[in-house]
This record gives sequence, structure tokens and C-alpha cells, in this order.
Amino acid sequence: MPLLHPALLAEPALLTDLASLTEPALPTGPAPVPPVPQQCLSDEPGQVDLRTLRTLTAALAAHPQVWRPVIRHRADRRWYTRLLLSATVEVWLIGWCPGQQTEIHDHGGALGALTVVEGQVEEDRFDRAWSLTGVRAHRPGASVGFGIRHVHRVANRSTHLATTIHAYSPPELPLRYSPTDSGAAGTTPVATAPDQVAPTYTPAGVTLPATRPGGALVTR
Repeated sequence: MPLLHPALLAEPALLTDLASLTEPALPTGPAPVPPVPQQCLSDEPGQVDLRTLRTLTAALAAHPQVWRPVIRHRADRRWYTRLLLSATVEVWLIGWCPGQQTEIHDHGGALGALTVVEGQVEEDRFDRAWSLTGVRAHRPGASVGFGIRHVHRVANRSTHLATTIHAYSPPELPLRYSPTDSGAAGTTPVATAPDQVAPTYTPAGVTLPATRPGGALVTR
């Protein structure tokens, strides 16, 4: 039985396999946002693919009623909470204050994806020798996937708050950190997941919420 955050339990439509409905409604407007893919709710151990992970994070990002009441931003450290844990995937909601970042790490052999729901984060990419190879900015609405050998550091270098949703498969694999990275204020291990950054991707039918100027948001 997957572990679900109460915010997800409050949105049963997100957990319904639309393909199982025998009489789908005729389209009268924008395509519906896909629900959580059923393989992400499985009790059978396995790994879901990058496209599914990107679809999952983008679908959750498109439902601010799930993440907005939950998200926090703390000046003393990055804030995060787990939204979903199944036998195939784990999903994390992360709040970034300006200046907060992770340490340089991989994800222990897991695939990963993230979607930026508000604000902006930058991703420093590294090779397997922990040497910097490039920097990429991820703005609101960006959904990217990471292969099993991906090494990176994620940072909020803007002057505004940022919020991201991350998914990893298989779940709960231990992170591996650069032996030379001393870390920075606000760094803490987040979850699990590694390489090759996939192109920015927005699944069909997904419309991400509008972002307030500067990516600012209300926190509780």
C-alpha cells in the first residue's frame, strides 16, 4: 500500500486511472490533467521510466491545491516533505529560500525528475569525477528528467522563493556526495535519484499554474 500525503488523499481524482472509466466525457474544453500514473502507486517493486516521472511531477505541479497548502520556506534550511512513497517511486515537495542549495550528489542509481512550480532554481551539472560541466536554469513550468548516472547540485540563486516537486525511481536509494564538497548553508540530503539531463518537457494536456511576478508565493 503506497504512503500518501493527506494533501493527495484529499484529491481522489488524481489517484484515478482515467483509462479505466467506461464512459469518458466528451471533450468540451482543455484536455484534463493526467492523474498520478498507476505504476507510480504499485506495491510491486520496480522502476518507472523518465517520461512517467516527468509526467508525474508536472501533473502534481498543475494542482496547486495539493502543494500550496503544504509548502513551507525556512530561512535556516531547505524545507521538504514527502508526498508519495510506493514500491516504484517517491515524490518530494521542496521549498527553497534564496541562497539555499544542495551538496554535489548523485542519486545512487535511481532515475529522477523535477518540475519547478514557482520561482527558479539553477542546476550545476558534474561528471562522474565530480568536475563541473555546465549550469542550467530551470524556470517556472520546466520539467526535466535525469538518468541513472546524473550528478548535480541544485540551488536557488535568485532573490525570490522557489518551489519544486521531485520524483525518483526506484525509491529510497542512498545519495552519494562529492568527497570535496564542503556544503553550504541550508544543505541537507533530500531524497534519492542520477544523469543525462533530458530536454525540458511538458506532458500533453498539462497546464501549469501561473506564477506570480518574481516567483513569489504565499507560505503558511
